[in-house]
Amino acid sequence: MKRFELLEPCNLPLGVDAWFHRLQGRWHRRPALGNALLKESRICTRICTGLSELDHGALETHVIQSKSILHRNPAGGGTHLLQALALIGELAFRILGLRPYTVQFMGALAIHQGRLAEMATGEGKTLTIALAAVLAGWSGRPCHIISVNDYLTTRDAKAMQPLYAACQLSVSSAEGESAPQERQVSYVSDIVYVTAKTLLADYLRDQLTILDGGGENQEQLNCWLNGEEQMGPSRIVLTRGLHTAIIDEADSILIDEAVTPLILSAHQPFAGFHEAVSWAGEVANRLTDGVDYTVDQRTRQIHLSDSANFFMAAIAWKLPPAWCNEIRRQELLRQALTARIFMQEGKQYILREDKVVLLDEFTGRMTPERSLSSGLHQAIEAFQNVPLTNPNVSMGQMSFQTFFRRFSRLSGSTGTAMEAAAELWRIYGLSVIRIPTHRPRRIKTIKPKITATEMEKWSVIAEEVLRLHLIGRPVLIGVRTIIASETLSSVLEAKGLTFDVLNAKQHAMEATIIAGAGQSGRITIATNMAGRGTDIVLDKTSLSIGGLHVIIAECNNSKRIDRQLAGRCGRQGDPGSVFMVVSLQETLFRQNISVSSLRRYRLIQKVFPIAARFLIPGLVLKAQKIFEKGASARRQMIMQSDDWLDSVLPFA
Repeated sequence: MKRFELLEPCNLPLGVDAWFHRLQGRWHRRPALGNALLKESRICTRICTGLSELDHGALETHVIQSKSILHRNPAGGGTHLLQALALIGELAFRILGLRPYTVQFMGALAIHQGRLAEMATGEGKTLTIALAAVLAGWSGRPCHIISVNDYLTTRDAKAMQPLYAACQLSVSSAEGESAPQERQVSYVSDIVYVTAKTLLADYLRDQLTILDGGGENQEQLNCWLNGEEQMGPSRIVLTRGLHTAIIDEADSILIDEAVTPLILSAHQPFAGFHEAVSWAGEVANRLTDGVDYTVDQRTRQIHLSDSANFFMAAIAWKLPPAWCNEIRRQELLRQALTARIFMQEGKQYILREDKVVLLDEFTGRMTPERSLSSGLHQAIEAFQNVPLTNPNVSMGQMSFQTFFRRFSRLSGSTGTAMEAAAELWRIYGLSVIRIPTHRPRRIKTIKPKITATEMEKWSVIAEEVLRLHLIGRPVLIGVRTIIASETLSSVLEAKGLTFDVLNAKQHAMEATIIAGAGQSGRITIATNMAGRGTDIVLDKTSLSIGGLHVIIAECNNSKRIDRQLAGRCGRQGDPGSVFMVVSLQETLFRQNISVSSLRRYRLIQKVFPIAARFLIPGLVLKAQKIFEKGASARRQMIMQSDDWLDSVLPFA
């Protein structure tokens, strides 16, 4: 692929082609493929054992030879690839003290072949990815390792740097908060750790620079025309372009984060806009739900009644002239109502230093670089009575689906991917291979419990935590929102319990808090996947009394995320247990299950409580499937929107 070449839209197959494409995806996930990978990884382990007898000088010679072979043939093949991978494994042991397991070699082979390796929590994905990254780096082409946040990019690049140096490769991390000139230097390295948002934003900026005549060829031409001998610093940040991407926590980036496109924007003032937003906020405060407007919780739509329209028309004289149009008035009011009804502080955003900071729905982390479009962000600011910012004007946008399909080689690893295997193949052409665990898992799954109300649920959880705390077992409670974490905190405080809370407000201590969650007697409340990427290590006391106990306190919208939380216990064969407690009042049920179905279940729960317990998994799974189907459709629409923009704007 030429550097920064704008590719043609990659339309999804239709009809018979789509059927054959799905069949091909199933073929790439066949059990025989996993067995073949396992066989090759065992050969790697044997070769690695033999290399332990070589001295340092002999290993350096082998590195030079392997690097030369893979530079000529990046895909590798036969014994050359297995010998190269075993060599990297031996260097990892000598340099880092980490002897790769057979299953880690298996994961590295799967990644090198352009697949997505599903590896359980605690199985050593960081080293596995590094093994595959060295193979990619030896090809001489740029390799980007994509992580979910800047903390992990910096941590992993620093931790694996000695291994890369021993393999004669350079490594760096490109942090989103650093200056473009600093990231430009980072991108020159053989291996670059970076977040998906930072990499895509830099790619979009480079595309705008090229369209503005700032490409390398144009810069050289300008120097020649101006009689300059040397070209100044390039305005292009990704000077080596794109080729190989290895995605850590791939399901989070390729599925969860792909619900909305990344928009490169700039603040631009509009005359009278702030006054119009404030006017809409005042109107919204004077309307009555069910009389002036109705709310559809399932579709998240607000329908204005005639009374609301009459009221707006009567006081439209207060609006700036450019915003008096009826359609504009209605849109302003809907955004003001949306800010009050659907956007809740502690769930979708928090206030920090008089600013509205959005929260990531799937990780619970703050995303200060994001803002809502179409005036919704300003509507929230008006509702919270903080200074209004200027709206953003889009300069360019792209979805993760479109962006990652532009890499010549795409692969990755994650703890949970099988639930999304069909979409990963359909969109990205990524087949999922499940990697066995190094040691058998010893996880006890307790039958879930469902309650009628939220407060009843918190009470049940508090009793469970108190019971386990008395015997010293560590407990990790997973919730979805800051509000839920604070509610549970007050309930546990009433029981006299001491605990740690990990949410967006404690993001700076994230890794420290989650790393200590396995100590005996420790109680930790964490929003969603906070602390993801950090292992929970148990002390001896915790190991002897049953290990970490995970409580899923709120059903997540996806079964994958529930499984991610459950996977926090049972690391490397450690003991552990999982218990789910949910309420029928939770958002997942209210938005995805009909009122009549919930009413029937409440009746069953009241009359036949024992039978109701057996229906819990089915009810949760039904709600999650409905949500996932809708989310998948939204991701499909976003990708089709990208393709449509490419087709109707051929000169952009």
